[in-house]
Order: sequence, then C-alpha cells, then structure tokens
Amino acid sequence: MARRFLALDFREYNGDPAKEARFFGVLPLCRGEAPGLRRERYLWGEVLVLSRDGRKQFFRFAHYTPSSQAARNALLRYAFYQVLKNKGYRLKGRIGEVLVFHGPEGNMVFLAAKWGGYTPAGVRRVFASVSSYVYQAGGRFWFTPAKGRRYRKFLKANPVAEVIPAELVEEAEGLSEVLARGEVPSLVVRETR
Repeated sequence: MARRFLALDFREYNGDPAKEARFFGVLPLCRGEAPGLRRERYLWGEVLVLSRDGRKQFFRFAHYTPSSQAARNALLRYAFYQVLKNKGYRLKGRIGEVLVFHGPEGNMVFLAAKWGGYTPAGVRRVFASVSSYVYQAGGRFWFTPAKGRRYRKFLKANPVAEVIPAELVEEAEGLSEVLARGEVPSLVVRETR
C-alpha cells in the first residue's frame, strides 16, 4: 500500500495492557489488572478500563468512563479479535470502530462489529468512512447485522461488503459473554507469525 491508512497500528499497542485497553476500549478481567487500568462494573458484566492515570498517557481529558454500550461493543471487538486470531487472521490496526485484519489467504478484512448489530443506515455510515481504504487495500468489509433487518440494497451496491459468517458471530458473542463474567475462556489461541 502506498500510504498508511490505519488510525491505530496494533504493533504500537500490543503487549502493554494499558496500551491494549486504549486500542480496544476495554480489556477483559482475565488479562489481569495492571498499572493504568481499573475495574468497571456494568449490568452485563465487569471489564478493565483505563484509569485516570492511564488515560493521561493518551488523552487530554482524564475524566472519562466508557458508557455501558460502548464498553460492551469494545469487549465484542476484543472477542472477535481472539476468535479471528484463532482462525489465522492477524490484527493490523483500527480505523475508528473498524478493526483491520490480514487474512490467512493474504487478503484484508475490515470488521465492523457492534453488540446487537448495525442497522442499514448505521452500516452505510460506517462503510462510507472506510470504503476508500477497503478499495485501496483490495479487501472485504464484514459487518454484524441487526436481527430482522434487510441489507439487500446495500450489499448489491457494495460488492466488497459481506455479512460476517454466522458461526463467527456466535463464537464471538459467546466468548464476549464469558469474558464479561470475568472467566478465563476455554478458547485456545495459537500464535501466528
């Protein structure tokens, strides 16, 4: 690719829990507490978020806690990262709420995941923000659909867009619920090089 298009490059954040919490938005409790992180309890579970000291490393405003929906979406994105890592995908970075993966076949996958799925208007908005990068990379755009909504018109107009395979969604949602309870998942992740 001729120019850098990732807003956040995962290589710059990988390994340090506070930096990973900045990258994903939250971290599961099974990652263990570290400096710059604190526990935050929501109705649906408990996660690690950046503390005031942790936020000062990255942001001007240190007084911020993710909303319940934002934290749940961030945990779902983390679960998708774990599931796709197990399938041989490598996380490259993030553009807004879209994770960018390098697939095992050499292709790029732009993943937009949200708890409950995107409405047709929501997925059009997210795709519009990353479509130039998807076409530049010759990749595919995957998204989680909202149940009972139709996307035929959007998919027909944008051939690079696809609904995330249902088995991946089920696996990621199940893993997200396990992580929200603070349990260590049974998912064994193999390292890819």
